[in-house]
Amino acid sequence: MDARSDPPYAGTFFICWGDEILNMIVRIFTFPIPDSGFIPLSLLVALLITLPACDVAREGSAQNTPLRMGISVPANPSHAWRAPLATRSLLLAIEQSGHRIIAVGERGHILYRQERIPWRQAQVPTQVLLTGLSFSHARHGLAVGHDGIILATDDGGQTWRKVREAIEEERPLLDILSWDRFGIAVGAYGYLLETKDGGQSWRPGAIREDHDFHLNAIAMTPDAITGAITENSRIYIAAEAGYAYRSDDLGDTWQTLDPPYDGSFFGIHPIDGKKVIVFGLRSHLFASEDAGETWRPVNTGIQATLTSATSLRDGRILVTGHGGNLLLVDRALRRTRHAQLPERKDLSAAVEIAPNRILLAGEGGIRAIDLRQVFSDAP
Repeated sequence: MDARSDPPYAGTFFICWGDEILNMIVRIFTFPIPDSGFIPLSLLVALLITLPACDVAREGSAQNTPLRMGISVPANPSHAWRAPLATRSLLLAIEQSGHRIIAVGERGHILYRQERIPWRQAQVPTQVLLTGLSFSHARHGLAVGHDGIILATDDGGQTWRKVREAIEEERPLLDILSWDRFGIAVGAYGYLLETKDGGQSWRPGAIREDHDFHLNAIAMTPDAITGAITENSRIYIAAEAGYAYRSDDLGDTWQTLDPPYDGSFFGIHPIDGKKVIVFGLRSHLFASEDAGETWRPVNTGIQATLTSATSLRDGRILVTGHGGNLLLVDRALRRTRHAQLPERKDLSAAVEIAPNRILLAGEGGIRAIDLRQVFSDAP
């Protein structure tokens, strides 16, 4: 509609945005009135419709403010908001440290729980997506995420401080491993950072100068994690394009492994100094019994992306996947059992809290399952 050829009130739009409607009404009535001396009926109808609509909009806005929704907004707007439904938000990593369980995920959410105490939300100085978590002992832990952020805690996960951030690099960190006062963080495009002072300072590293593949996950043999570092202690990294890497000297040098698959691996899980599994797209899962020198496929019977693995107390391995898929791998790393949760939500990580009792993290937050119910033949 061309306002130059139509009456002055023609083509006027009413936008409800706080008190701006009042200013618009004033402007409308300052426009010239047609020669008839009467305000057109269409204009009066528009006013009667618009004003009540704005009242409703204001009322709805007040009802959905953070305070009314139970959300606690921190004084610093860049910090994570305290949200009552944070346990139902996207969570990408979960870990048990001492008697406490900690989980991290979207919007800077970090949750912790101890024994039968309900989940609590930690004080976190960021709102970026957090992707990885690792504790070197019960009180000291590190978390990583987008914008190259690294967070540290010294009180078991209740409060966190920012030790590194690199927004300008535009590369997310995807996982982290820490032990003693050492740590390695990995991420997109070959992103690798190392610390030797408990996370206070970080220096860049590299797997191979000619490789810039995404480094999706990092893991260490169980003996090294518990402090019993031996000649068989090793660190593994799962990457895209069918690559995996191994370090026999705690990260000083790396050897390229070559599983028989060209797709992305999203997780790697060492069982001991020799046995290790790697897994990723389309449920490809491979096992090695010589520290990754040779690999054999393990039939899964499904096509879902596999995301994480955890060793259970009875020696089996639980593998999580997209679409609510779960796999139980036997001790010999040859047979798998499959189950799918009815919600079919993507799963990112798992932790065992008691025999056959598992906490899962992923899309939709945290949920507890009993393996005896999920897998009908579980002991």
